[in-house]
Amino acid sequence: MFGWLKGKKSGKEAEAFPLDVPEGNTLVVFVCTANLSRSPMAEAMFRHEVQEWPEITVASCGTKSVPGFSPTPEALTVLQTHGYSTDGLVTHKISSAYVDRANYIFVMGDVHLKTILQRYPNARGKVYLARDFSPDEAERGLDVPDPHEKPLDAYLEVYAQLQVLVPLLGDFVIDGPSDEWKHWYEFYRQSHHAIGR
Repeated sequence: MFGWLKGKKSGKEAEAFPLDVPEGNTLVVFVCTANLSRSPMAEAMFRHEVQEWPEITVASCGTKSVPGFSPTPEALTVLQTHGYSTDGLVTHKISSAYVDRANYIFVMGDVHLKTILQRYPNARGKVYLARDFSPDEAERGLDVPDPHEKPLDAYLEVYAQLQVLVPLLGDFVIDGPSDEWKHWYEFYRQSHHAIGR
């Protein structure tokens, strides 16, 4: 029935909001489509990045995911090869509970940004396109490419991009945006809003 999914069913029951987030913690959520490749890779890498901050909880989900599956074998291979823990990685589907509780939502593609803002208007102000944090302004506004059903090299490309982005996202969550980035972001979003994007 779910032949398009390459992940292995974990047997965990689907829940609307299965996370135990301690009161007062900051919740950071990564989002892609199926929650099988990009967002779980980002979740594992970001969790490693902020491991010294127990007050930060990290999760991931998908806009069209089927809950209860593990990430793709390729995603797990790339993470484990580079020394990241993959414990607890399992697919979840985004819901109003995630959006309401999240402090930061980082999406892998523009379609995810638009989908979330359309479904959950209250997400405005806390949902961001991950590559908007790229140090190269030419890469801002672009998607982290979807490696699903592609060779391992595609997953390595995602890993290489996340390796650059994750520390910057960590700085953003911990320290807040730099004045330079905030100025760029406000101008960029206003210009895109003006042309209807």
